[in-house]
Amino acid sequence: MNVKQLIEKLQGYDPELMVIVSGYEGGVNEAEHAGQVKIKLNTFTEWYYGKHDVAYSHTDPFDCEAIYIH
Repeated sequence: MNVKQLIEKLQGYDPELMVIVSGYEGGVNEAEHAGQVKIKLNTFTEWYYGKHDVAYSHTDPFDCEAIYIH
């Protein structure tokens, strides 16, 4: 999903609704931050990791940029 697709999906909802993200081992948390990050695509194959990883250092190689909501 890209930003345009996310905006289109969100336009039909009450703008005062809370945005949530999955908790570490269960439950949910309110999203507190959103910002642009550089990511490395298809980094992990283990089921318990997300597929991609954030390039945390400005010198780390990366494949693209994304909006990270957390």
